Amino acid sequence: MNFKKNIKKVLAGISAGALIVSATACTPISSSAEWSYKLGDDEKAIGVYIYSLYNAYNQAKTFAEKAKGYDEKESFLDLEITDDDGKKAVASDWIKEKADIAVREMLFIDKIIDEKGATIDEAACDKQATEDWELGYMYSMYSQYGYATTPEQEILEPFGVSKESYTDVRYYSSAKQQELFKLMYEKGGSEEVSDKDLAKFFDDSYTYYTYFTIPLFEQTTDSDGNQTSKAYSNKKQKNLINQANKYKDAVNGGETVLSQCEKYLKDNKVEGKAKDTVVTNCELLDEDNLANSSIGEEVAKKLADVKVGKAEVITIGEKDTKTVYVVQKLNTKNAEKEYLTKDDSTRSSVLQNMKQDDFASYLEKQAKDLDCQVNSAVDKYDPDMFWSEPGDETSSTTAAENGGQ
Repeated sequence: MNFKKNIKKVLAGISAGALIVSATACTPISSSAEWSYKLGDDEKAIGVYIYSLYNAYNQAKTFAEKAKGYDEKESFLDLEITDDDGKKAVASDWIKEKADIAVREMLFIDKIIDEKGATIDEAACDKQATEDWELGYMYSMYSQYGYATTPEQEILEPFGVSKESYTDVRYYSSAKQQELFKLMYEKGGSEEVSDKDLAKFFDDSYTYYTYFTIPLFEQTTDSDGNQTSKAYSNKKQKNLINQANKYKDAVNGGETVLSQCEKYLKDNKVEGKAKDTVVTNCELLDEDNLANSSIGEEVAKKLADVKVGKAEVITIGEKDTKTVYVVQKLNTKNAEKEYLTKDDSTRSSVLQNMKQDDFASYLEKQAKDLDCQVNSAVDKYDPDMFWSEPGDETSSTTAAENGGQ
């Protein structure tokens, strides 16, 4: 699997949006509380293993959808998949291996956190877990827009995952990983990253840029609040593109993007202030981050070819959504103070991007080497328990009858 992407998710909290399978398949749920993996007195409930298996199943599904022979109406578990690291494996074997490593990592992290006397905010973890479990992931964000969210309890409990196991995997483990990361790489840590090394990574890897946009269309809103976009005439579009190129040339001649944005607003009688219109940002625009870049994937790809200090005109969109970007790539060294010394949160973000691969490899190695006990009960749980034919509404054994582990 792609460790870089995986650790990002873990450090931010595993995304429930990835839990995409139906909770309607028949599930072999134990009627007694069992442990799955154990290290000394630290026992992980069987539900922790099931949830880890479930997360791995959904990761494997994204790979299977790209595999030869994939059919959404058939189980993909016998297909050979290729993960983000290029590793090939039969899907069911890949899922079991990743679930095994995930639980072992939890035990290892518990051990180290305990040895170092570190703590996490369990109350905050419990509070967020309760909201997600009872109301749904991102309920607080989506509910204000009128969107319904499915309670995690409805998704997971039918498979034998209790709220306690859910909280342990998703929140306690995530918080402990963050804490261990800090103990290793932050200042004073066992593998402390120096300011000099962090600055070098920042300068070599990040892209610093500033821009403003010129839409080649107009937006109207009808009486019902619906917005409609309509392209300007060819003549007006050509005129705006010519203006954009003049602004670009002015920036390359020594003017600022801010001053040229002011000129654009004045030339076209557009309401607003340039300082509120111009966007300046610094972010990692490598292959793993392009799709989630704040400037948009298409612009980010083209920005890669722009030389530092130079401005360029980039047009994206089609027909009624064409937009022109007047963008300048800046020297990343000029952003070091703001991103690496002024704000601890941005420094930590850069540090995570720098060391997440190393951290993931470290955790996996420690997990594989961990001498822990594994309950044979885990063999009862097979990845095919999560598969159901699209549209199958057959209910699984209810949580009320079986309970979660």
